[in-house]
Amino acid sequence: MNKNEILQKLSAHKEYIQNNYEVDKIGLFGSYAKDMQTNQSDIDFYVVLKKKSIDNMTGLWLYLEKLFDKKIDLLYYHPKMRQGLKNQIEQEAIYA
Repeated sequence: MNKNEILQKLSAHKEYIQNNYEVDKIGLFGSYAKDMQTNQSDIDFYVVLKKKSIDNMTGLWLYLEKLFDKKIDLLYYHPKMRQGLKNQIEQEAIYA
């Protein structure tokens, strides 16, 4: 699986993800976004939720792991996120 395949699949499921997990936006970052992944790489997503809840966070994680059949790491936006980290992710993230 490569960056384009991930983004195509994510785009195809975007409406479902937004409606069922209250996602405002979701972007790919990390090794897959940079085309530097290995067989052991997980898929990293940056997520901005409309409503942050355990149900939304857990449900989204489980859904994406099943969808991609790969380990998924989710980093959720938080207003108190370190500015440097936020800037780095926002520069790197590729949104569906």
